[in-house]
Amino acid sequence: MTYSDGIVPVRQERIDEDVFMQMRKEVLAIWPTGKDVDLEEAVAYQRALPDDRRFHKILQRFHEEGRLTLFPRQGTPLVEDEIALIRSLNELGIYLIPFTTDSYTRNLQLDKVEKGLQESIRTGRPALNGYPIINHGVKTNRRVVEATEGALDPRSSRVGQALVSEIAFASGMTAMPNSFFGWIAGYDKKATVEECIQTAQYTGRLIGYYADHGVIISTDLHGWLPNFVIPMSVNMATQIIEALISAEQGVKSVFPQVNIQGCLNQDLADMRTLPKLLRHYLDRFGYTDVIIPGVFASQSPLFPFPQDLGSAFGYIGYTAMVAALGGADVCSVKTVDEAAGVPTMDAHLESYKAALWIFGVMHDQKFEVDDAAIRQEEEVATAEVIAILEKVLELGDGDIAVGTVKAVAAGVLDSPMSINIHAQDRVMGIRDLDGACRYLEFGNLPIPEEIKDFHRQKVAEREVAEGRKLDYYAAIEDFWAISKGRLRGLPGSRA
Repeated sequence: MTYSDGIVPVRQERIDEDVFMQMRKEVLAIWPTGKDVDLEEAVAYQRALPDDRRFHKILQRFHEEGRLTLFPRQGTPLVEDEIALIRSLNELGIYLIPFTTDSYTRNLQLDKVEKGLQESIRTGRPALNGYPIINHGVKTNRRVVEATEGALDPRSSRVGQALVSEIAFASGMTAMPNSFFGWIAGYDKKATVEECIQTAQYTGRLIGYYADHGVIISTDLHGWLPNFVIPMSVNMATQIIEALISAEQGVKSVFPQVNIQGCLNQDLADMRTLPKLLRHYLDRFGYTDVIIPGVFASQSPLFPFPQDLGSAFGYIGYTAMVAALGGADVCSVKTVDEAAGVPTMDAHLESYKAALWIFGVMHDQKFEVDDAAIRQEEEVATAEVIAILEKVLELGDGDIAVGTVKAVAAGVLDSPMSINIHAQDRVMGIRDLDGACRYLEFGNLPIPEEIKDFHRQKVAEREVAEGRKLDYYAAIEDFWAISKGRLRGLPGSRA
């Protein structure tokens, strides 16, 4: 993909309200439940919600109290089952609730959703792998909102994002990801970067409309999801890009997600680096009124999960401990049966109890973690993220949206194993002797030369220690290692 004429069909500019209202008509016409969305009534409904239903308010309260909470994944098609599941989480003190939509909803295959929903109702068993938020519609969704405690945060993908966000906010949900790099990384094979940005601009503009009328809806940032062993510099840079794209459309609350990859020094450094740089770039471009109500820590999305129960509990516990040591406000962990399929309610509860036990014993301990290794990792990550973002801005002549399109085409933004055909996929990661993630292949990432030398030195140290050349096959061993209770893969251990 090249742009030799310099023309990119997206810009970092707010969508005109008249244009946006016309766009909304087309979105709401996709499915009959769209007719139930009355924007003015929805604003009034949202404004009447108490603070204990507002995502950013709950998150701010946890941050101020120094408490760490969980952000579990969940979603089931039957309304009463969904209410029961959320109430079971409420009983554990969990009030920030992600709301996973089913895969048919995410791809707007709504006729298939309707068949699955009707089968679920008829048999009393889930025939969909999530909650069909569009087909249920505003009135039914409000039953879930009003019958449970806390704030709901629905998940979608690019195809379903616009209509899901319309239905969700009118239903009283107060947060939603607007992370178009997540779609590029793992959800949309063929969509162009422009299409992903345009979809994010629509959701951002909708959230901005609510904000203009006194309702703050938050958006969680995911960035280019790490599908492999890789430093988090591209992920952090793209989270900041997502925040800037959303802020231009009027979003007033964003919260970043730090992916915990296992190396304590590196993970703690990333938890310090990302919110600082996010605040810096929001302020630099004039979005000083955009709040960062808290920081999320998350088990890296696509690392293979341990297949035996004891190891799975160990992985959950370790993630929870790192989040607690890093001062995160929210932690997302998987369930112990992640490797087996769709989690059961018991698996949800037992997994979260394990993490909450760790949060509880850590809560009253004032244990500061700081040493030269963490500070070094923070300096390296900061240098990498700034170099990447400045190159993106340079490519766009100051326009972050234009620069992003050109940067992906040029491999300036890149990550391994992404499913999207427009990703260059020329970078590769590996772990060093301490288990930290390093670049094995830099592709076209604009990493400063002295930082590249740092990565090369760390890779060389491991090569000497293990007496072998680190390559793609060693990287595959590293990818599988954490499921076997190690950070580094050992020679001959590949699955």
